[in-house]
Amino acid sequence: MSGLFLIHSFGPSSFWLSATLHANRDLFAEQGLEFWPLPAWFLGQLPHHGHFWFQASPLPPYLEEQWSALAAALDSGRNIILFQLFPSRGACRQFGCQARASFSRAHSIRSLFLLGQPPVLLEQRFRTQPPLTDPQASFQMDGYRAQAEEIEAAREFSDELTLLADPSGSPVSGPDAELARRVFAFLGCPMPVLPAPLPCHPLFLGSVTGRRLAAVTEVRYNTWPPLDDAQYMDALLSLDRTWGTAPVSPLDARKKLAAQALEEREALNALPGLEVGAWTLPAWLLEEESVAADAPLEPDRVRAFAEALSAQNRHALRQRFSQDAPLLSEDQRLFGAILREGGDCAHLGEPEAPVELTVLTMTFNHEKYIGQCMDSVLAQKTSFPVRHLVLDHHSSDATPAIIAEYASRHPGVRPVLLSRHLPQENVLGLFLRARTRYVALCDGDDYFSDPLKLEKQVAFLESRPHCALCFHPVAVVFESGEPTRLFPSPGMLPRGVREEYYLADLLRANIIQTNSVVYRWRFREGLPDWFRADLCPADWYWHLLHAETGRAGFINEIMAVYRRHDAALYRKAFRNMKEHMREHGLAELYAYAAYNDHFGGRYFRLLANPANTVLAAFFEIATTEGDARLFQYACAHYPDFAANFLLEYKNRMRSSGTNGGAPGEAPPGDARHPGR
Repeated sequence: MSGLFLIHSFGPSSFWLSATLHANRDLFAEQGLEFWPLPAWFLGQLPHHGHFWFQASPLPPYLEEQWSALAAALDSGRNIILFQLFPSRGACRQFGCQARASFSRAHSIRSLFLLGQPPVLLEQRFRTQPPLTDPQASFQMDGYRAQAEEIEAAREFSDELTLLADPSGSPVSGPDAELARRVFAFLGCPMPVLPAPLPCHPLFLGSVTGRRLAAVTEVRYNTWPPLDDAQYMDALLSLDRTWGTAPVSPLDARKKLAAQALEEREALNALPGLEVGAWTLPAWLLEEESVAADAPLEPDRVRAFAEALSAQNRHALRQRFSQDAPLLSEDQRLFGAILREGGDCAHLGEPEAPVELTVLTMTFNHEKYIGQCMDSVLAQKTSFPVRHLVLDHHSSDATPAIIAEYASRHPGVRPVLLSRHLPQENVLGLFLRARTRYVALCDGDDYFSDPLKLEKQVAFLESRPHCALCFHPVAVVFESGEPTRLFPSPGMLPRGVREEYYLADLLRANIIQTNSVVYRWRFREGLPDWFRADLCPADWYWHLLHAETGRAGFINEIMAVYRRHDAALYRKAFRNMKEHMREHGLAELYAYAAYNDHFGGRYFRLLANPANTVLAAFFEIATTEGDARLFQYACAHYPDFAANFLLEYKNRMRSSGTNGGAPGEAPPGDARHPGR
């Protein structure tokens, strides 16, 4: 019988343990175990599977898919490991309810709880999320009573329950070989390979200075140029030991939680197999006043650390701080200034030649395509400088290496190689770095086909200062062998082919393919607070934001290729609109509602057309498959669009003289956008 191994960690060693578990995935495979894949946005961070303990009803669609995949894996006989950091109160009860609802047959569920001392956990929480404004929230989350409640909830769904004490009195999450041995024994595995060197994470360091310096290496998660992380962490650890440690959580909160813990510990002592009575806390944790976690760094300490770094690391950091100067934190500005104090860092900050246009490329697992994309930008013949800013969203294939190789040969290529796959950071990471007069877009699986494309579009905009953007038709090429299409076709253009269009024209449908546009960039000073990076389709939003400031010019020449392949986000849009809407319809409604809010409802009638396309697909799914969840969710969360759809549907039925209609005969919306 397949089994599910659950590790719930309340211990101060949790962060080191999570790195250890992730580092031993090959060992698990040898033992017939599988460390369940992490969501893409967790990669590059200390891993855990907390999304399975998510407390919401109903679950979001992506979590329903995760639970279905987990159930299928167990049904196929696989043994799965899930790891959860600091489950919040009620999380295990929610997990048990969802497990009973998701699993089609019985599976063995074994639970391990790693328990730690609440004052230590409180201090850790302040070290990762300073400053917390309400220590009481941490009492509720980290107290022994909360741990005991989660244990009791887990008893209801666990076939076997094991309790381990993490006796560490230190908020520094250091290596603990004995703890690792006991955890891996619970999994039926031999002694693991311990991670070396330690990941560069603040909780592996004791001092405020050390933790701050652990967080400054990346400017908005950019790992380019490469850094020797092991040398960086070794140098930091050696100095961190001399800088000591000091609490950052409030002293009265630590004392109160310690007193509360003494009262609650008896409940844990009574649990079979657990001995916590001998646990002790260091005197400093209960006596020392807190220090400010955000106090200015001491320049002498930063200077000592800079001197301890290798020449390669100093050079890499100098480049990182120089190329992203507008995005630096206060700590990074201080560190950068110290790196400039002579030697091989003296040239930092020298002026660069002005760049007129930046091509922004987002890419993820595009190793088959990214070379052609970058070659097509390098082939552009322009009378002005061009920079190619290429952001890789933490690909798992060779895409980052290909980008790095191009950058080594072409100074105009500037990589942004993200250390993790964070939602929205592909957009923000590029847009915040774009500071030139003009900006063009070309995703990593597309390319420019005309070497004069950028020259023609900039000349167009220079001759028409009232235009805020310029676009053209593209060739849509299908890897499956379907005939090449033109987008937009002449019939899709509002009022036919013209040289200029208005905002209202663009609101009728997304007629601009991403790699056809050049903007007169309105965000040269950075992004405003109201900018939305969470929308899909996002390119339509960007077009509309620029069309607010001027007209949209059109050059009727095919100058780029938009590639359709099976890995593309909107791969189903041209083939099966219902399936496309099943997958992306809720995200599109969310985006249309955001567009409507941005324009204050002035263009609701136009935005209702694409919203109707989504709702019609949901309506068809409800009437033909008996699954009304998408339609009901849409009606509840987007009532204005839903009311408009239902009214038009009712009017259509009345005009046709029927009381109903065939499935899918709801008023057709306008789905004429290529999407991504």
